[in-house]
Amino acid sequence: MKIRDVVLQNRIAQLVDARTWTFNIDLVDPVTEFKIDLRVRNDDTYKNITGCIPYCIREIAVIDGSEVIASLNGPEAFALSCFDMGYAPMHWHQENPGAHQHWCIPIHFGRSLTDPEWIFDPRKFRNPQIRIDFDLALGAQVIGDYGWDTGTAEITVWAKVMEEGARPRGYLMSKQIRSYVSPGGGDQITWLPTDFPHRKLLVRCYKTHGDMNMPSERIKVSQDQDKWIPFDLYGNDFQYLMRDWFTEVDIHLKHRVNDGDRREHFQGSGGGGLAVAGQADLCVGITDWATNTIVFHTMTGAGVSVDDMQVWSWGKTRNPFDCYCYPWGDQDIASEWLQVANMGNLRLILTEADAESADYEVEIVCQQAHPY
Repeated sequence: MKIRDVVLQNRIAQLVDARTWTFNIDLVDPVTEFKIDLRVRNDDTYKNITGCIPYCIREIAVIDGSEVIASLNGPEAFALSCFDMGYAPMHWHQENPGAHQHWCIPIHFGRSLTDPEWIFDPRKFRNPQIRIDFDLALGAQVIGDYGWDTGTAEITVWAKVMEEGARPRGYLMSKQIRSYVSPGGGDQITWLPTDFPHRKLLVRCYKTHGDMNMPSERIKVSQDQDKWIPFDLYGNDFQYLMRDWFTEVDIHLKHRVNDGDRREHFQGSGGGGLAVAGQADLCVGITDWATNTIVFHTMTGAGVSVDDMQVWSWGKTRNPFDCYCYPWGDQDIASEWLQVANMGNLRLILTEADAESADYEVEIVCQQAHPY
């Protein structure tokens, strides 16, 4: 087996703050992973208190004409990589004025980075391309004061190429199949595809300062009107069971905060961690980690409030970016993934708790085994 890491695009200056960029995949050897690295500079004047690079990415897609081979937004792709690999992709998140931030957003096609069987083979397609859709003002983000420096986005793309030893039988196809805003009560039904075997199911439930369990008080999958129910769980019980399925991943962040400031930690609900002051003679405490944000309490050793403090936070989570994930069968054995060819239908049913579960962004992602 011979593997090489290829640079397809190297810090290409985008010169604009929003763009859909499509380029050809000029490779002939199979690829186990594409890594997209988005690098942006914070505004010079004030700290960047709203920016998070995965939130800037509306879509990363691998396409062949009208055929979509993979399609995920930034948080989905980052979280799915955590679940696939067991560690968080490279990320450098910091709020200091004039500093650069960059996050690596991978798209995987195999069970591992050296999988010779489940792998993207460019020779199987007519004109494979990568499409990157980003917007630095997406959501609550800001360009200018307290946000991004305009015109500073750069994108690098790497490919992990298997030059010898590949035996392509198919690729893992990861796509968002539905997104909606939770109405606040009742059952929300999503019809899952029944064309190719399923390897993973990912559900993201996000609202700033939110609890991911609110729009997913119960999570149920049902085949053919309850002929078979693989799971029907409360959202917080689902999180507990994820301890058996996935390892914790580390999220490292650098903040610039005033006493009492609140920030997102990108770990969903139920994560944990610690924070340390960036100066030796100062102290920091954190509270409210039960939601997807934390509150910083910054002070001197004598307990006097301090503003504009640099703080490092280190968190550990199994729910990156407010995501649940369900692994179908033994993740290394394709025959044990969920076989759906003989199913009439397959439904995901999310039961919302009450009116407080309204206005969450809910996203459903399926990772399926697509044969060649």
